[in-house]
Amino acid sequence: MPYFQAIGGEIELNPVIEGAELQIVNLGSEVEMRWWGGGHLEESTDGSTWNIVSTKSPFRVPLSGKNLYRVRDHWKGRRSITVNVPQSYRDDESFPLFLLLHGFSQGADSFESYFKMKPLVDSHDIILVNPEGTRNSLGLPFWNAFGECCDIEESGVDDSSYLRGVIEAVRNKLNIDESRVYVLGHSNGGFMAYQMACEHSDIIAGIVSFAGGSISDKDRCVPNNPVSVLQVHGVVDIVVPYVGLSEPFGVPFDGALNSVETWAEYNGVGPFNNDVFASLNLVAFDFGNDTLRTRSPGNGHGDVELWSIINGSHVPLLTNSTDGKSTRLAEMAVEWLLRRSKFD
Repeated sequence: MPYFQAIGGEIELNPVIEGAELQIVNLGSEVEMRWWGGGHLEESTDGSTWNIVSTKSPFRVPLSGKNLYRVRDHWKGRRSITVNVPQSYRDDESFPLFLLLHGFSQGADSFESYFKMKPLVDSHDIILVNPEGTRNSLGLPFWNAFGECCDIEESGVDDSSYLRGVIEAVRNKLNIDESRVYVLGHSNGGFMAYQMACEHSDIIAGIVSFAGGSISDKDRCVPNNPVSVLQVHGVVDIVVPYVGLSEPFGVPFDGALNSVETWAEYNGVGPFNNDVFASLNLVAFDFGNDTLRTRSPGNGHGDVELWSIINGSHVPLLTNSTDGKSTRLAEMAVEWLLRRSKFD
């Protein structure tokens, strides 16, 4: 039973602990241990001395009844998160869940102040989580997306499992609409959103990748279910180029168009329809419409779109929403996702 009853506001969770239920599966001669939350798996022979045996789920060992296993929080509580709950929340009604992922070095608070998602919690009756990536030795937060961007110091942190743990922890506490779980990310967070779609297509209904990209190595992304994808990208972005990144020039990720074409193929939708003229206005002081739309509809399940900001940089100055509390991009992205539920 959810404990946050009939009132909005904020709650604090430690997803490593509250979303890290250890599952043990018997495979005959081996057992496989699975867990979410990104914690460390520890092993003990006597229950008093514990040793780390794996930092990434799943983990297999020969079948034996001698050893004990547990999942521990190796961040020691320093990665707790705040969950924003609408004032309309009630236990007998389910609500959509959104994860907002910042870019490299940006941090959750910094990206929120730029993108302005929190005002949409009450206006759109959604539950919002702004998780924080791991900080490297320079104090710069990052997500380890596909092991390529942006874990520069090669810590190997399993952010995919960690963010799955975030989702599991929130839905253990609150009444979440299982058909409407979404991830939005900018830059490094946009890469991470694609990884979540690749590896957790069983629970992710849709993603928005703003100035990110999908991985070029298709063997590392094999989604089992359709995921609606909206790619938003500035055509003149020089940090994460619109045309993509490839060796030896950078981290190998697809460009904006290749990313959505790949996901249209994954989702079995198409063909694409292109705007002849710009039809959206997302950037401030860029008078008139500034964004082209390329769409491949999938009847609300597995839709794929690309919004190309014609003069958009990596961090364009965004137009405010109609009420001035959010940004037009945040509002439109949320509304785009809410129209697309999980494929049943």
